[in-house]
Amino acid sequence: MSLAPDALCAFDMNKSNSRKQRKQRDIVIPTNNPHGFGGRPQKITTENGDAKGLQQMLEERGFNVQRMKMKCSPVCAFKNETCCMAWLLSKQDNFRLQKSQVEEMIIQRGHLCIFLLKFHCKLNPIEMVCFYSFLLLCDSQSVQYWGWCKHQYREHYKDTFADANKITCKCLDMCPVEVIRCFFNHSWHFMAAYWQGLTGKVAEWAVHQQKSYQQVREGAMESIEAVVTN
Repeated sequence: MSLAPDALCAFDMNKSNSRKQRKQRDIVIPTNNPHGFGGRPQKITTENGDAKGLQQMLEERGFNVQRMKMKCSPVCAFKNETCCMAWLLSKQDNFRLQKSQVEEMIIQRGHLCIFLLKFHCKLNPIEMVCFYSFLLLCDSQSVQYWGWCKHQYREHYKDTFADANKITCKCLDMCPVEVIRCFFNHSWHFMAAYWQGLTGKVAEWAVHQQKSYQQVREGAMESIEAVVTN
């Protein structure tokens, strides 16, 4: 996850105050602070301009960290609140809920930023599932929405960055609803195939054979068993 230059990251901090560490943004102590300091503003730098270290940041929040080590090496083994200073601070809401730079830019412009779960691109109607047959995109269903838009983008001449930006927005909006539905159906076919235990090339074959149906039927499984048996 790429963070903004002033984003909050406890594992980027030193134990003591120092000018050499990255200066992060000022914050407000979360209201669920267990020591009653919730709602108080907390500056990330000292009066002389040094970036605060883990120890002072935690002590200002009421935590006793005198006998706690700075960071575990190479990683936190048990991941509990008494593990190390960096882990304890990283579990505080300000740091735990830190958004990536892309998320912050999108939200600042008044949009919603929604991340999909991590799964194979064939189950995502937005992603491209393969690179062949760009002719008759609506009928072949061999690409998904993102691949369709990229193909349309390549068909336009772009002389300047402004032209490219304008054409990008145009291509993202020009995909017909009927085509988008085809892409969703294509992904659902793969889901149905995987649910029935098919994988790899066998799943692709079943989806191709059953593309005229709403889902991969059990009959596809029988056809596969017949082929394997013979």
